[in-house]
Amino acid sequence: MAILGNVFLKPKRYIGRRIGCYTITGFAGEGRYGSCFRAVSDTGNNVIIKRFKPGIFEKNGRIKECEAVILSQLNDDRFPEFLGVINHDGFYAFVMEEKPGCTFEQLLFREKKRLSGTEFFSFGMQLIQIIRHLHEQGIVHRDIRIPNIIVDSSGRLSLVDFGLARFADNVNCRYCQDYSYLGDVLLYLLYSSFQKKEGERGGPWYSELPLSERQMVLLKRLMGIERIYGSIDEIENDFKAAFG
Repeated sequence: MAILGNVFLKPKRYIGRRIGCYTITGFAGEGRYGSCFRAVSDTGNNVIIKRFKPGIFEKNGRIKECEAVILSQLNDDRFPEFLGVINHDGFYAFVMEEKPGCTFEQLLFREKKRLSGTEFFSFGMQLIQIIRHLHEQGIVHRDIRIPNIIVDSSGRLSLVDFGLARFADNVNCRYCQDYSYLGDVLLYLLYSSFQKKEGERGGPWYSELPLSERQMVLLKRLMGIERIYGSIDEIENDFKAAFG
């Protein structure tokens, strides 16, 4: 137990160790609920092992229940498949399929990718369709950010990290929460191809980016600056009209 506790504080020390039928191959990141590791199964499949912080379920037992149930309900290759649970000597974790590709965060900041208009439109439409599928299942993701969106070599998107996802209740978990995240991601994508003129002073996105009136209204409504959208269908129609 002491070894596992020390390893949790320094997750990279766990690389190369074996847990159940999995061998840890790398450190994938750390969040509010725990650490994620890359691993390979005995059958050669690449997976993500999401280890939870000790005692996290004593504070919020619904974390475990919601993420597991939601991932198990989704049957779509745009989301990671839930593969099972590890509960071994104080090491409690979920095992999920590892989606191939890199995150939007890596694409924009590590690779300095500048998106074309066609790429921006494709990514935007894919995100809208991903959100549509979740909402049709009654699910609000609540964490659609650039580190959680993966693009593969063919340009196809996947959405990961369902730790904050919940079933919609129209009180604390509302569909419009995903709309503001979508607006934020779209702004990141738009800024990838924006070049500030030398000596030009910065400003808010709505005065800095070269946007049409339709584009401006769409983004302001997504961000809640103007009247909030009521449905993903309305967002899709406006996105096609603004950027198509």
